[in-house]
Amino acid sequence: MDNVRLRRLKADYEALRRLARLHPRIDIEGVVGNPPERYRIRLTVKSLREKGDAIETATDHWLEVSMPRGYPRDAPLFRMLTPVFHPNIAPHAVCIGDDWTAGEPIEHLIQRVGEILAFQSYNTKSPLNGRAAQWVDEHRDQLPIDREEFFLDLSAEPAAPPAVAAAQACSNCGSQAQPMVTCGKQHRMCPDCTIPCKTCGALICLSCGMRACAACAAAPSPPAAAPVAVAPSPFAPPVAAPSPFAAPMAAPAPFAPPVAAPAPFAGPRAPAAAPSPFAPPAASPEAVVTRCQNCHILLGARTATCPAGHRLCGDCSVVCRGCSQVLCLVCNTYPCKTCAPT
Repeated sequence: MDNVRLRRLKADYEALRRLARLHPRIDIEGVVGNPPERYRIRLTVKSLREKGDAIETATDHWLEVSMPRGYPRDAPLFRMLTPVFHPNIAPHAVCIGDDWTAGEPIEHLIQRVGEILAFQSYNTKSPLNGRAAQWVDEHRDQLPIDREEFFLDLSAEPAAPPAVAAAQACSNCGSQAQPMVTCGKQHRMCPDCTIPCKTCGALICLSCGMRACAACAAAPSPPAAAPVAVAPSPFAPPVAAPSPFAAPMAAPAPFAPPVAAPAPFAGPRAPAAAPSPFAPPAASPEAVVTRCQNCHILLGARTATCPAGHRLCGDCSVVCRGCSQVLCLVCNTYPCKTCAPT
């Protein structure tokens, strides 16, 4: 793992722990990696979900945040683990915005997801859920669903560092290690986050959203050199001709003994041993599945199984109103591919 990614993951972990400590409606329920590169976060906010023919309110939502291998050059990935009825939320993704820069704090993005769930923020021009976009256009007088302000200004909290220290910190990882280097847009970078171009030595700034040196990417590539033909050396020894006195290859013996045929009077094969009646029965795959395979909460009385065999809890089991089949968020069959309008 490179230094830039490692330091950013550590800084994000500290920022999210502080966010969960200060924000009354955000909790971290699980992490993967050391430092973490995947989070399971619970958001307590009033939103909507589709239940059969009805649209009802829901308060508890689980969000998965994953940092890809190219992070922080590449944007983090957001996915809801529980169903949500919103124009900008699909089972596989949450659309937060089109532009990503490495300088954007991860705690701001998670609070933005909370604003989206509360319908304090939405975009019906390029939706991920067309039916939800139509519902929003017809019920704007009922929005937002949750009117309590979700975004919390962490800089106003007592635990926040002084403004002077924040201004002197690295804009990528928050470190105050010296010496600092400043890019053309005055972003400060510590020694671990300073990436020079391998061609021209120019500074590549992650906070500016740069993935490679802009000058070298725009420069035309030099023409490929023509291959040079190498003449054979006049002093190389000649290739040896085969000797005319080499012994011929031995022919196979004409009197080789035949391959022995199987005995015609071999006894019958012994029958396979019958399984012991005292052997314990094999465990059924369904018997060991005690948690929902989408949101991982313990299964209760209301469960469902999709055609692929995934066990889902009552909140994650969605039944198509047209063909009555179970739509699975794990298989990404929601909305129904057969009945959904084209």
